[in-house]
Amino acid sequence: MIYLDVTSAASSPVNMGVHRTVRGVYQELNERMPAKVLPLCWDFSRKRYGRLSVREAGFLCHPFASYENPQGVPGRWSLDSWMASLADDWNRKSRGIDSGALPGEGDILLIPDLCWDSRIKTWKGWTMLPGKKMAIFHDAMPLNIPGQADSNDKLFREYVCALGHLDQVICISEEVRSDLLRYWKQDGVPAKPTPVVTWPVPFSKLRPENPPNQDLAHIIYVARLKLRKNHLVLLVAAEMLWRQGVRFTLDLIGVEDAFSDTRRILKRVKTLAAQGYPIQWRKHISDVELNEAYKNASFTVFPSQMEGFGLPIIESLWHRRPVICGRNGAIGEVAREGGGCLLIDQNNPEELASAIKNLLQDKDLYSRLYQESVERKFRRWNDYGRDLETLLNF
Repeated sequence: MIYLDVTSAASSPVNMGVHRTVRGVYQELNERMPAKVLPLCWDFSRKRYGRLSVREAGFLCHPFASYENPQGVPGRWSLDSWMASLADDWNRKSRGIDSGALPGEGDILLIPDLCWDSRIKTWKGWTMLPGKKMAIFHDAMPLNIPGQADSNDKLFREYVCALGHLDQVICISEEVRSDLLRYWKQDGVPAKPTPVVTWPVPFSKLRPENPPNQDLAHIIYVARLKLRKNHLVLLVAAEMLWRQGVRFTLDLIGVEDAFSDTRRILKRVKTLAAQGYPIQWRKHISDVELNEAYKNASFTVFPSQMEGFGLPIIESLWHRRPVICGRNGAIGEVAREGGGCLLIDQNNPEELASAIKNLLQDKDLYSRLYQESVERKFRRWNDYGRDLETLLNF
């Protein structure tokens, strides 16, 4: 039996980054091994795993089933959501699974979620239990860029150290693996196996055959609203171009993050919009709307400072939309793999503005990057599932 921690993906309809990939791991494993995968949600009050409620299973499998309008934070606290969460916790009493009994002989506990919480306190006690304990490590961002508004750096460091109590940690890029091994060494944590398995295209449907769309001059940026994603640098670059008379529209797509980050970004967006510049924040939209957004875009920008992988780069290229992005770390790993990207110093607003202007106006450059995106080869969920299945020894 594979016990799969899907806590974050079962908590709300948010479907970006970790949430999206956790859902993909569950769906892929469930298709490969029917009746052998049990999704679990961490009960924070009882500090143990429990089976999912009907509501949580809905979020896991169909996050947009009842998602009517884009929201800044889907599932944000409200009286209704609080009552529903209480009901889930209460009902979980009868569905609880004692964490000390996981996993049994021949079983696997796989944790693809981020765990900056009480879960990590139990991992040390699992060391001598039978079965395998594995995790997927997404990034060491709070340690690489400390002091983020939404980050408890000390707790994250405890999480990284606690990963050493598991049998194996799957990393999503070479940079993530390098970071993990470096922090383990700094803290005297004996290294465990750290295979690298990169993410596939997160969409299960056939690849859309979107034609080139340079003339529309419409740009999108898909990312959480947080400072390390460099929205403010993008807005400086965009304003520079608009003041020069360069014609284009810009949409920001993504959920709010730490409120201090979000407020600074949204304040600037509202100021630019009030001055008549063509910019909007579309909030967190459904996959149907996201696919349409990519279709209607000329290209995308992804000026994030640092990533564990850079999933929106793959998403954009999958939709045959060139990407302007950085060349560093895991972002560079993804961008260079098969073309379609214009690589820059994403922390330099002048360089970002120049790249945007070139891709808007240089037809040869746009055609080359568009064709590279068309010809690019992509990993699919069945590729990822095959690799994961090998690591699980099935």
